Amino acid sequence: MSRSSCIFLPGFMCDGRLFDAQKRALEVHGHACMDGVLTSAETIEGLAAAVLHTAPETFAVIGLSMGGIVALELVRQAPQRISHIALLNTTHRADRAGAKRMAQLERVNRGELSLVLRDELKPMYMHPSNRLPDRLELLSGMAEALGERVFEQQTKALMQRSAYTETLAEIACPSLVLTGEDDTVCPPDLHHEIAKAIPEARLTLIPQCGHLSTLEQPEMVSEALLDLLARQL
Repeated sequence: MSRSSCIFLPGFMCDGRLFDAQKRALEVHGHACMDGVLTSAETIEGLAAAVLHTAPETFAVIGLSMGGIVALELVRQAPQRISHIALLNTTHRADRAGAKRMAQLERVNRGELSLVLRDELKPMYMHPSNRLPDRLELLSGMAEALGERVFEQQTKALMQRSAYTETLAEIACPSLVLTGEDDTVCPPDLHHEIAKAIPEARLTLIPQCGHLSTLEQPEMVSEALLDLLARQL
């Protein structure tokens, strides 16, 4: 099995810690893992361009939620550089939550970041059985470390994004589409659509799992990623 350089792209208000378990698992098998930073622009296009600027010439990309959207933009900008792609708990559609996002942003601008996380974001993310204190603390810690400026940047990027439906059919590398059976943020139906549109994509639905599959069922996600990286077209 050839070894890959892997770039991990985290979800909204998360950082590389979202993928700690997967990076450990892949590194044991000789894959080079690095974190993509999604804090440098207010558009998905700008975030993808920044990732490409520091990325190896060819690489596997693993993106969760917002990170999956950026991964699709990487395909749009530089398809020849992507060796494998994993789209986790994500969507290919344009944003439909503009009013809600603006209301959240207004609260954050009033200094209520921790309250928005507690009241509106964290409860939506994980399956109830997976809402363990250490995981909730990690989510809060990542978001608070990124802060209000990044919340505004990423909110604007998500609101302004375009759909990636046409991009899906252009993916010509080994592809994994994965989500939790209980993901209420990006439901399984979305992932069926994504997998159907990508030639030769493999779809994985993980039981007792919500929107943060890498934290909720880390071993299953790691196994799926190792299987992806072993594939060649």
